[in-house]
Amino acid sequence: MLENLSAATDIRKVSILDRKIILDQKGGVSPSHAFLPSRLSKDLQAPLSYYGLKKIYQKWRREGWKPECVLVYNTHPVWNAFVRFLSRHDPEIKRILILLDSNQFSQKTGLLKRIRYRLKPFHWSDEAMLSQFHGIASASFSSKAYCEEHQIPWHWFPGGIQGDGLLERVSKPQAAGPVKLGYFGSHSDYAGLKQLLEAFLQVKDPKLKLSIAGEGAKTEELKKLSSSDERVEWVGFFKEREDLGHWASQCHVLVNPRPAGYGNENNFPSKMFDYVQFGRPIISSQTETLKHAFGDTPIWYNAQDKMGLVNLLSNIEIMDIEELIKKHSIISKNIIQTYCWTETVKDLKMWIDKVNAA
Repeated sequence: MLENLSAATDIRKVSILDRKIILDQKGGVSPSHAFLPSRLSKDLQAPLSYYGLKKIYQKWRREGWKPECVLVYNTHPVWNAFVRFLSRHDPEIKRILILLDSNQFSQKTGLLKRIRYRLKPFHWSDEAMLSQFHGIASASFSSKAYCEEHQIPWHWFPGGIQGDGLLERVSKPQAAGPVKLGYFGSHSDYAGLKQLLEAFLQVKDPKLKLSIAGEGAKTEELKKLSSSDERVEWVGFFKEREDLGHWASQCHVLVNPRPAGYGNENNFPSKMFDYVQFGRPIISSQTETLKHAFGDTPIWYNAQDKMGLVNLLSNIEIMDIEELIKKHSIISKNIIQTYCWTETVKDLKMWIDKVNAA
């Protein structure tokens, strides 16, 4: 996003740098990119990072640099505090939230939760923070009605398709043998891998195979769940994108099993942009946002129906997988052109210009 915005915009960036990340110093660090090291836990580090950010910004202002707008990438305690500082000290500078993605959005915060928030440094509820912005670009449609109700300019911005070596070493699925379903991504509850496993294990079709990449806190627990079924394989985490692409391209069908709840209606799974690049049929739970982005391209199921995914997997045998792969290879090319970073950021930039001019 920043690479494409920087082509026509003077951008100064500040990032919170997790202590586990090691910067690549070979090419040096841009003087317009400042880092706030995170040495402590999120809550303990927040005050230090906030004062560091404010110090950097005030130095830039003393040197005569004044931004037209400040883009905030998602909500975070440090950014929340800084946005509130800007609203008091530089109120004429537009404040724009990019990629609102919150499992609390559109939910009324209860009294006890609001009290807990106030006991933590720089924590404010979504409803308290969103009114601080002059514009909100969100990956999900769930925020649109709120913004319209409060007269905050809104823009749909799902991000963009990230090639980044994913297709450098692609292969083809085996023509003979079982239909291979593939999943990669988080193994956390919100991602729905457990629901996918449970549905798959109920379908006793020997002509189906499930291959799972990635890792997470739930990996070992989920491995035990599937340990008695030889049709399930665990391939681990791929460090290189080209290795991930090589494995995924050998799958006949890719699955995005996000369950209902967990705030999944408020986000956009980036794995769908990865999936679509392989030109394979995609099975996915349906949300308003995903339906808008991909139309009837994926094979949808209702995540609120407990048997929805089970019934769909039971019917894979009667699908013409080879024909579906041919069809999706053609469709995916159009989707890739529509959601490449150049196009999505061009639309975002035009919208930001409108917010600035208002």
